[in-house]
Amino acid sequence: MRKPAEFLRSQLRLRIAVFAATVAVAAVLAVMGVWWWPASFVALGLLFVLERQAGKGRVLDLVPLRRGILGEEAVADVLATLPSSYWVLHGVWTGHGDVDHVVIGPTGVFALETKAWQGSFYRRRGQLYCNGKPAEHVLRQARGAAGQVRQLLLEAGIDEWVEAVVVASRASVSRSPLRFRLAYVVSIKDVVDFVVGRRHWIRSAKVLAAVASLAEPGEEDGSVDRGGTPSAP
Repeated sequence: MRKPAEFLRSQLRLRIAVFAATVAVAAVLAVMGVWWWPASFVALGLLFVLERQAGKGRVLDLVPLRRGILGEEAVADVLATLPSSYWVLHGVWTGHGDVDHVVIGPTGVFALETKAWQGSFYRRRGQLYCNGKPAEHVLRQARGAAGQVRQLLLEAGIDEWVEAVVVASRASVSRSPLRFRLAYVVSIKDVVDFVVGRRHWIRSAKVLAAVASLAEPGEEDGSVDRGGTPSAP
């Protein structure tokens, strides 16, 4: 079974490996510089590039990944408090991307995208903003994820709408849940009530069929997270 934030963990390991490998190569070149001085300049060049790429917002910046991991784990822990009639899948691969969490239960199917940003989400003139900046791309991402999950269900013969939900794991959400066209923005403290409180109902057989269609081979035997259980460590 996929653990929460498994994709982000793999990206974090990859970036750490690139960082360590670059430092190791630079160290070897520095030693070679004792006999061949141009190697020392190459080593300095590598370290300079590494320092630039590891800066804030750069390719090797680890801080956003670590925040993302903590955010997805926090959402997973909250989803574990759902009633036992709900199923939670983490890191669902759609063939086009990775959906952070998919919740399936008697009130429907929900594709959840976690945002570990600080500050506040709010609506202004019908648009989504976060900390004074437009955040419409967040809604597009959530809609895309929900559409991909719905397509997987349709391919399995299951015609069920998938709600697109952005979960703010750290930021506040003004008047949560915020409703937009085909998407919602919900604070982490409200996500369980949002899922359980939806006025929709699907049969248990359809719930199980949806779980089986989205779970990876071997997960449909019950190893997928159920409500009322903590997330995997």
